[in-house]
Amino acid sequence: MFHLPITSLKAQFGDLDLYLFDQLLKGRIQKGMKLLDAGCGTGRNLHYLLQAGVQVYAADVSEEAVRRVRHMTLEVAPTLPARNFVVADVEAMPFFDAEFDVVLCSAVLHFARSEAHFRAMVQEMWRVLRPGGMLFCRFGTTIGLEGKLEHLQERLYRMAHGPVWFLADEELLLKLEQQLGSERLEPLKTVLVEQERAMTTWVLRKP
Repeated sequence: MFHLPITSLKAQFGDLDLYLFDQLLKGRIQKGMKLLDAGCGTGRNLHYLLQAGVQVYAADVSEEAVRRVRHMTLEVAPTLPARNFVVADVEAMPFFDAEFDVVLCSAVLHFARSEAHFRAMVQEMWRVLRPGGMLFCRFGTTIGLEGKLEHLQERLYRMAHGPVWFLADEELLLKLEQQLGSERLEPLKTVLVEQERAMTTWVLRKP
């Protein structure tokens, strides 16, 4: 029997988020689907998806990040057009309403400048998501760290590792779910990282 070497995992999956991998295992991301990575950075979650035949689109405010994603795509999925990858703020993306089957947003929402900015980003991602589609977000929250962080103003906190983050709590997420009329596909899953930060996975379906 032929066995793949463990070392092949990195080559195949790259730096794919573990919690996004869970959605792949559950069959919620399929070949041929249109998927948007909102706030894609340098594309850590895209390498495997490009290889798997997903119709990938991406947006990021950084021109350099988008350039690197375009370069990676030329190597992995050269038939995808460069126009799929745009320089844009998450709260104002140049895509049509209900265009995507899946919208990803990993390690972005905690960089919101205010609650209004946070809500604007979520609303914009919801706008471009088709009915029946999945919104997958992973971001810092106060869940599990209530009273343990340096609170500056509104929902802004000084994190133990230095930067200032906007941190949602469960109450805000529930209010947003109600306003969007969304269905939660997964319970909120929060990982505490050495009492320094709490990273929450939020997975919704659009009705």
